[in-house]
Amino acid sequence: MNTETALAHDIKAWKARLGICAAVLVVIGLWAATLKAPVMALNLVQTQDVPVLCILGLSTVLVALWRPRWALPARLPSGRSMLLAGLLLAALVAWGSYGLLGNFPLSRDEHMVLFDMAVYDQGRLATPIAPWWQPFALAMEPNFLLNADQPSGFVSAYLPMNPMLRLAFSKVADPAWFNPLLVVIGGAALLDIAKRTFGEDRRARWVVLLVYALSAQLLVTAMTPFSMTGHLALNLVWLAAFLRGGKTGHSVAIAAGFAATGLHQLVFHPFFVAPFLLWRLRQGQWRLVAGYALAYAAIVLWWAVFPLFVSPFVAGPLGRATNANVITDKLIPLLFIHDPRTIPLMMLNLLRFTAWQNFALVPLLIAAVPVVLRKRGFAGALALGIFAWLLFLTAILPEQGRGYGYRYLHGYLGSFALLAGFGYRELEQRIGRQADGVVVLMSGLTVVAALPLLLAASYRFMQPHLAMERVIEAQKTPFVLIDDNGSKARDGGWAEGAGDHVRNLPDMSNRPLRFSAEVLPAELLSRLCRVGPVTLITRADINKAGLGELPESSPKFDALVRAAARDVPGCIRKRS
Repeated sequence: MNTETALAHDIKAWKARLGICAAVLVVIGLWAATLKAPVMALNLVQTQDVPVLCILGLSTVLVALWRPRWALPARLPSGRSMLLAGLLLAALVAWGSYGLLGNFPLSRDEHMVLFDMAVYDQGRLATPIAPWWQPFALAMEPNFLLNADQPSGFVSAYLPMNPMLRLAFSKVADPAWFNPLLVVIGGAALLDIAKRTFGEDRRARWVVLLVYALSAQLLVTAMTPFSMTGHLALNLVWLAAFLRGGKTGHSVAIAAGFAATGLHQLVFHPFFVAPFLLWRLRQGQWRLVAGYALAYAAIVLWWAVFPLFVSPFVAGPLGRATNANVITDKLIPLLFIHDPRTIPLMMLNLLRFTAWQNFALVPLLIAAVPVVLRKRGFAGALALGIFAWLLFLTAILPEQGRGYGYRYLHGYLGSFALLAGFGYRELEQRIGRQADGVVVLMSGLTVVAALPLLLAASYRFMQPHLAMERVIEAQKTPFVLIDDNGSKARDGGWAEGAGDHVRNLPDMSNRPLRFSAEVLPAELLSRLCRVGPVTLITRADINKAGLGELPESSPKFDALVRAAARDVPGCIRKRS
């Protein structure tokens, strides 16, 4: 087979794979659009992603048939211009924290970041709970406490680096800028990696930058306190330093690894690192790999033991926090849980991830597959990291909860962007400047269609929660009781439509204090009534805010309220 025939064959194969991908997107999209089930990921696909997926499917077919000869710039902007553009992007994202999402930490994961910031701001590892209030602790913070069994102190079960770093930043600037600036830091590290990888091929570096910067998942997640932006930035700083090598590079990589491993949950960062160490091991650099293995053994051991140090502050001197041991309390139980929804959930997760990226990622990833299979090397390490992590998530944790796109893949957005760069180079060798046309066209469609649709969907998604928050904050009584008994939110989350609003400061200085009806027993509600009146947030209030479509009859809640009203007449109030 001569060179010209081989190129024609490769182009034909790429077009065929594009067609198959477009068909898969359409089929899975139609499947998701027609299903009816109380599953959060499904509801989010239906309410946010379907229009974007339709446009993506059509545009994927379009570039298989027609590719304009639009050229990417032959040069990258100067360093100063790139910095100014990055800061402008960070400013827009920080504005979006308020303008789009109301600066409201919606999910329990987001709330616990601010919760832990308030704990650490007191110079403590946990905030003590006064003995009188200890029986109420789980009704005030129902999920993700380090101790979920009669806690004597408040702190989350998550590792502390994200709230600690965000707290330190808050001392000098609005913390809404923290994640947007991490996006800029991650982008700078990614460009350094791209320069080292693609050398003087500036168009490939443009591709990496465009895929990264035009990810709606990157931008909207950075508007929240989620730790995932930190994972992405620190992963990229680690990789840039690791590739630079030398004493300084490896020292920076180890420091970034320490912070990244303790950012949120233990397994996220070490999973990212492992394929690159395996790559170096295949190159015979066993001393380097042994050094990193020892460093990461110490890092993982430190962060695995850290919750045990905090345990006495939340469980008393003779007790142990229920979530203090990461391995036995969290990871091992997950290994034995079989969720029959695993494969459908992962399909939905990947569908969401695809919808929230630059449209150019799909054709470029398809073009990168032969590079990964043929050359392996750095591209193989990038692909292996993504694949291994997806297998782990499928087996252990297929449900991401709330998120924009698929947040459990967020730490790998840089890997996807670099693979897109490899795909671009492979495509350019076969179709020349038409490869530029694919990138420019798909990136342009992302800007004019996908980003506006997804930003608008994010704004609409937040409005019922902000309305619910305003209702609760407006109550004049010192306490509110929220009916979160098995309440189904519009997004399919059980007990999360209202339950996410059961949130308090760790020192309980906020008013009104909020209590979960799901967790609070009748005798404790009566005890609370003797301290002050309690306003009810009922299912009717939840429906009115737009959070659910619930039957307004709630027998368990009604029985709880009747018992307290009988014990302490005049205590129970309806919302104002």
